[in-house]
Amino acid sequence: MTHEDTPNAPAPVAPAPSRVLDLDALRAFALLGIFLVNVQIFVDPGMLVNQRAETGPLGDLVNAVTAGAFMGKFYILFSFLFGYSFVLLWDATARRGADVTRVALRRFLALFVLGLAHGLLLFTGDILLTYALCGLILLAARNARVSTARTLAIVLTAVIGLGVVALSALMLAMESFMDLDTAAAMQAGSLDGLLEGSYSQFLLGMYPVTLSNMLLIQGPVALAMFFLGLAAAKARWIEHATPSKLRRVLAIGLAVGLPGGIATGWLQVYAGSLSAELFAFGVATLTGPFLTAAFVAALLLGFRSRAGAKVRSALAPAGQMALTNYLAQSAVMALIYTDYGFDLSGTIHPGTAMLICLGVYAAQLALSAVWMGRLRRGPLEGLFRAFTYWRAPGWR
Repeated sequence: MTHEDTPNAPAPVAPAPSRVLDLDALRAFALLGIFLVNVQIFVDPGMLVNQRAETGPLGDLVNAVTAGAFMGKFYILFSFLFGYSFVLLWDATARRGADVTRVALRRFLALFVLGLAHGLLLFTGDILLTYALCGLILLAARNARVSTARTLAIVLTAVIGLGVVALSALMLAMESFMDLDTAAAMQAGSLDGLLEGSYSQFLLGMYPVTLSNMLLIQGPVALAMFFLGLAAAKARWIEHATPSKLRRVLAIGLAVGLPGGIATGWLQVYAGSLSAELFAFGVATLTGPFLTAAFVAALLLGFRSRAGAKVRSALAPAGQMALTNYLAQSAVMALIYTDYGFDLSGTIHPGTAMLICLGVYAAQLALSAVWMGRLRRGPLEGLFRAFTYWRAPGWR
């Protein structure tokens, strides 16, 4: 099947070098935010069963800033870039004369298997398996018009966000005659034993719980961002994003997203109730995309300066091998915080954990630059491509 044979296919996207670097740099930036959020589960796994450890005022502040500025923001950006890149993959596959559907299905199958292994062996909060399943819906809707894809993204996000807010309001009303926090603690009590066992037992026991959360809550939000990325790529938004448009996105994004982020951080850490945490997630779902858009606009504006272009060049190699770096982050965290290695969970302050993340991320930027300076693809990216296209990995 050729590109011309595909009904309602978008015009071919010619990936200009600067645009590719923009996407890669944004993907690398998203990796940092995801890293800073994921490390919280390693530092304090009790948060998964509603039993946060006492960290003191400074630790609470760090957790609040992380929740407000990073949590629910960067997997949104990664999801948007996934949808954007899907159009590029589709176009490149069609130019080769290959079957777009068959190639995409193999890609999602590889992502599913990799995500399953990641979730069961390294990190219970894996997102790759969810991406693989949501990707099937994206594949089915790939011929959607720009306006249709954009509308689907808005409706999905609004329904999820408003639905969670409404549920939290209902729970708050029920608290007058039901002790929901105690009930939640009793429910979590059945999982307490997992925190006392080995990390492999913890992963096996928690995975069904976290997977259901990913599929039912974060999955639809990720799918919404897939659609938004699909619409943006078809409209060639990054190519056509003038400085004035980017400044407008930045202003609107900060006006809506910043208050939402502050509210989310406060509710998540200081409110201290299950309904408040649920309400915080609803607020994050509704306002997080605005703050994420502000991040993107600020970066794209910065990339257009001489100094910003150097930053983009420093980030881009890590984005080119994002899959390798994402899984490497989980491996490093498991080595530091679990009985896979030093078993330091519960002993490291959240602020120190953030500094460790920044150090590891800086090392990833340096190693990625060296690797991509000599080879064409990252280690896992080459294997991923080999399975997708049934050809040699083509690292060189």
